[in-house]
Amino acid sequence: MTKPLRLRVAIPHFFREGASEASGGYGSGRRSNRLPRSLSLARCLGSVLGLNRARHDWILNIAERQLELTPAPALAGLPSLQVELHLFVCGEHWLREVVELFEPRLVLHQLELADPMQLPLAAVRQLLDMAPPADLQLYLEDDLVVQDLRYADKLAWFHHRTEHRFVLMPHRMEPSVANAPQRLFVDGPIKSVGQGEPVWASEEQVVACGRFWDGQEISFMAASNPHSGSFCLSEPQLEQLRTAPWPPAPFVGPLETAATGTVLGHFPVLKPSWACRDFLTLEHGNPSFLRLLGELPQRHQP
Repeated sequence: MTKPLRLRVAIPHFFREGASEASGGYGSGRRSNRLPRSLSLARCLGSVLGLNRARHDWILNIAERQLELTPAPALAGLPSLQVELHLFVCGEHWLREVVELFEPRLVLHQLELADPMQLPLAAVRQLLDMAPPADLQLYLEDDLVVQDLRYADKLAWFHHRTEHRFVLMPHRMEPSVANAPQRLFVDGPIKSVGQGEPVWASEEQVVACGRFWDGQEISFMAASNPHSGSFCLSEPQLEQLRTAPWPPAPFVGPLETAATGTVLGHFPVLKPSWACRDFLTLEHGNPSFLRLLGELPQRHQP
């Protein structure tokens, strides 16, 4: 029998209304955002725990008032998946009423930090130091929702196929009700400091291809914007980063440094090509970019 796939997840969680007035507008501190933030946190935690997968499940047999086991799933080759969820909070600035709903199924780490903006990096450091390592170490911001039940399987496949030499980032998107079924992918191209020429997603080049186990051919690109609010490390990659210089080099700000700067400089970062964008995506559960659909000019493909 194939051994279970072990997924360890670290999520930093912070909420304090008004805090964003001095921190760049992050959703964790916008005013009048408690309900949307509560919903996005609940969806985030529920989606991660929903990745758990066992070879057998239970059936409630109402007629016999007993529980009976299901047969093994027909989809062969997938191991069971065991999720170990760690949530990191700072002081009293967290949505306790949401966390308590999930608390029996997660490990809560209550940290005391002089600067709450350092919470993401503190969570990353603890993720790197936890022993023994899991097969996959996933860092996730607290408003990201996993909608793909094969999310961890795809990352495990990628790490195996690339011999742990690359890190694969997902595409982060916001669903647009007004323009349904179109979505807004929020981590498009960025320019390097001093770069003058235009940078378009349509010009980003495919650098690798591979056939996933379901038969689809997936292409990957070295995206000009590696950020997605998340990263995933295999066990060999974790061992390499444990002794790397700390803290990582700054990338944009403290939150972005935790999610992206941790792996930059150590591993080449790839994303699925735009044509294969649905292979690995995360939903930004507390949308903050949709307003730009009505503000920015639209460039259509020739």
